[in-house]
Amino acid sequence: MANRVAAIKQADAKRLFKAALEAGFERARITLHPDGRIEADAALSETAANSNAGNTWDDVLK
Repeated sequence: MANRVAAIKQADAKRLFKAALEAGFERARITLHPDGRIEADAALSETAANSNAGNTWDDVLK
């Protein structure tokens, strides 16, 4: 099998994962599709997802 050019470089993938973790995401995933599409997906941790449920200004405006 001949060597091909990578669809996404390892350095770019590392930057994506590092940025996702620093932004508060618990996990990130990259999916490379056969047609050339690159799909990035990230998920919040349970505590971060629950903390966004209420607006902090709701208490101030009461």
